[in-house]
Order: sequence, then structure tokens, then C-alpha cells
Amino acid sequence: MLSRKKKEQFSVLYDRHYRRLYNYAYKVLREKEIAEELVQESFIKLWQKIDSISKVERSIESYLITVLKNKIIDHHRKNNTKNKHLNLYALNRDSQQEMNHEWELSEQIQSIYASMNQKTLEIFRLSREQGLSYKEIASQKNISIKTVELHISKALSIFREQLKNYL
Repeated sequence: MLSRKKKEQFSVLYDRHYRRLYNYAYKVLREKEIAEELVQESFIKLWQKIDSISKVERSIESYLITVLKNKIIDHHRKNNTKNKHLNLYALNRDSQQEMNHEWELSEQIQSIYASMNQKTLEIFRLSREQGLSYKEIASQKNISIKTVELHISKALSIFREQLKNYL
């Protein structure tokens, strides 16, 4: 059973050191509730170890400051770890959504290619995938440049219409 004298001594220590420790914790953390919590935890640790600590006032003060600093460091580590995991989760979720969107877009493009007139598709692919100019396509297909323009325009119109929800 705890002696009345021990409880009174602890109460005096608490009254003497609480404000300074709280002010220090708040200055570092800028969060009232967390500063209060860490100071309380520091005093709990003092209570648990009071018999093994030198009764010299300076020793108790040093002990409390050291415990509080370690609690603040632990708090920062936990926060950093939590934030890192949250950031990785968000990045993974965003990447997954982007991949799903790209997959859907790719499937939609393949569907558009499958629905397109064969001649329009061939001319469009020569232009977009092989990078040929309208003149080069016209020469290769033995058609006029105006006909190439017509097929490209038709393909682009189909893409605009079919992909308007993706853009």
C-alpha cells in the first residue's frame, strides 16, 4: 500500500513540474491534447520508477525531461510511420484506379478499331501508328490526299464520339 507521504511527495513533484513539461511538449508538438497525454505518460513512468530514482530534485527533473523527450520522439516516429503507410496506400489506390482507367480506355479503343471500316482503319493506323504523312499514305494507297483527309477525319470523329466519356 502506498504511503500517504509518498502520494504527497508525488503531488508536489507533479505541481512543480507539470506546467514546464507541458509548455515544452506543446512548443514542440503544437497539439494540446497530445502534449497533455505525453506529459501524463511521463508522470506515470515517474510514478512507476520513483523508488529507483534518486530523491534529489534535479535528478527527478532530469528524469522527467528525458522521459518526455523520448515520448515526443516516439510520437513523431509513430506519426511518420502512419503517414508513410497512408501515403503508400493512397499511391497504390490511385495507381490501381489509373491502371483500371487505362485498361478500360484501351479496351474501348480496341472496340472502336473493330467497329471501324477496314479502309478507314488502315489509313488511320498508317497516319497515327507509323507516322506517315497524308501525302505518303495517298501515294502508298493510290488515292488522293483529300480521300486520306476524309478517312482520317471520319476516324477522329468516331474516336471523339466514342471516347467523350473518357476525356
